[in-house]
Amino acid sequence: MPIAANQRLLIAYQALQNYDVSPTMVTFLQHSENVTFHIACRTSAFLLRLHSPRFESFVPQSTNPQMVCSEMLWLKALHGEGLPVPEPIANKAGEYVSPVARVNATLLRWQEGELMRRDLENEETAAQMGRLVGKLHAHASQWQFPVEFLRPERDSAYFQNALQALRPAIQDGRISFADYQTLETALFLLNEQTYRLERTPQTWGLLHADLHRGNFLLHEGQIRLIDFSMCAFGHFAYDLATCLSNVRTAYHPIFLNEYVQFMPLPPDYERLLEGYFIASYIATLALWVSDPQGQETFIQRAAYVAREYATRFNHDERFWFG
Repeated sequence: MPIAANQRLLIAYQALQNYDVSPTMVTFLQHSENVTFHIACRTSAFLLRLHSPRFESFVPQSTNPQMVCSEMLWLKALHGEGLPVPEPIANKAGEYVSPVARVNATLLRWQEGELMRRDLENEETAAQMGRLVGKLHAHASQWQFPVEFLRPERDSAYFQNALQALRPAIQDGRISFADYQTLETALFLLNEQTYRLERTPQTWGLLHADLHRGNFLLHEGQIRLIDFSMCAFGHFAYDLATCLSNVRTAYHPIFLNEYVQFMPLPPDYERLLEGYFIASYIATLALWVSDPQGQETFIQRAAYVAREYATRFNHDERFWFG
């Protein structure tokens, strides 16, 4: 059940009682995948998350404490290896998930930094992002998962369900049937390619699964990565496609040159990455289709992705790799 706006702060203070922190100020940030708060203390700061997502599709992984704990355990392992990711904080009982008011709460050490924007992007930031994603995937390919580790999958069924979620928009005219068919064909062609791609530790593993620009921070020249709440198993190419869609095309070679210092690229990676970019956009459209606040964007982006990208992909024409 979603948290009512007038109950957020009360539940946040209840959740904080589970931790050895003494907040001087609790500030609501936003409600997206989670309800989040900045927790200021005298000498430190934290991010408190109440796992109550806006979108129905995120509910299973937010309400299942095993899934939430699994995300925190991966963050613990990544942070322990020195990667610039948030440090998870255990509660007084030594657990990483605190049930409160019928939701799961988690606490992370606050990551300082400025959200990456297009005007902050340059060759160095692209190189750092490539190295960071490469290290992330290399870690995932070798890490021994704890017992009962559980996260969802970003497999062909996931993207097919996302496509099906767009059908109501055909009926009311927000998406033309022709554009829907174009997206459907692109997803079919991608599935054909991924079916032939063997699942190995170098191609399939644990992903961040939300590598858009807003989840990268720039702090004193260092790129940091935040918000692992959508982490899932899938092809590493999906992470790469999502990330490259937020990097200038001119910087793609720089990003990939750094990435391959840690992880190999799969066969026919150019077509695969472009296909996964379209699939990632279908998944995003599936979230927007029922969001009253985003309908203008939804209508414009659905047509644009179908006509500008999926059409070219279906004709085996590259739009990122020339």
